Amino acid sequence: MAVVFAVALISTGVAATAAAAPTPRAGSALNTNLSGPGPFSVAATARVAPCVGPEADAQNADARRQGAYTPLQCTSAAPIGRGPDTGVDFYYPTTGGERPLVEFVPGSRANPGYFAPLARHWASYGFVVAVSYKGTEIAPESGFLGLRRAVAENGDRTSPLFGRIDLKKTVLAGHSSGATKAIEVAGIANASNGVPVPATFTVPSAVRLVGVLALAPDVYTVPTPVRAPTLIATGTADKASNAARIQPLVYGPITGASAWFVVARGAPHLDVVNPLSRYPLTGVAVQFLRFVTGDPTACRSFVGPSWTLPGDGAFARVVRNAPARASGCPA
Repeated sequence: MAVVFAVALISTGVAATAAAAPTPRAGSALNTNLSGPGPFSVAATARVAPCVGPEADAQNADARRQGAYTPLQCTSAAPIGRGPDTGVDFYYPTTGGERPLVEFVPGSRANPGYFAPLARHWASYGFVVAVSYKGTEIAPESGFLGLRRAVAENGDRTSPLFGRIDLKKTVLAGHSSGATKAIEVAGIANASNGVPVPATFTVPSAVRLVGVLALAPDVYTVPTPVRAPTLIATGTADKASNAARIQPLVYGPITGASAWFVVARGAPHLDVVNPLSRYPLTGVAVQFLRFVTGDPTACRSFVGPSWTLPGDGAFARVVRNAPARASGCPA
């Protein structure tokens, strides 16, 4: 098991030569509506370019085996680039006032540039996205790093994000082991068992966590006292985030908050880095971000007797727990 998992994480590398694209899968109406760019122009603090170099070449074949058929992009972050292996990149709308924060953690060894299209997509719908990463991480440090940096940028008069982040509407998100980190950060934030944690593992007082979005989490996630609405998603072709294991081990223990488990039909582990118009979870993710940050138009997609998922066949399985079934939308 451990060996398989390690290979899966390494596979979040670059596809220097694109494999043949599969036939597009049918998406739900929800996905179709939100799979294109949102209404906001987007700026970023990081630049991306084609991933090159020995490290990128070594990961290329694994990436294709895990479902990446499009050439990936990289930032300067090590080990593929020559920059530091720890940092936070921001993607944000260029106009408007305060925007909800999405703190996103990539999978282990994944260059943050792999997820630039996803971050830009979310930013185009009105979210500030902090992509936080830490090389060789074995604990959820990058998640807390991203939260601290967001607070700092929001309070820095020289930052383009000064006063632009609504820290009271913060969503923790991630992919693969980064999804694990998002759940762990939420659990640590809500821990009530008296176990001491390092000072760097604390949520800044200005931040309020309102949701967790875990895309293809790994099977090593341990039960944590998550108290925020949580959407966990994987795919039927995902070998690293197998639905049969993820449902009981990751989704099952969440009983103190509303939780949803979605399995996309035919989606492999790295489907998220392919064109978002083809990714069956694109629209669901945007709608969930809207829902937990208070958009009333998104509520019916997740709660109530006539909730709109799973759509028209893009999903092999969609379930929700008892708190989600018992909740309703504002009148």
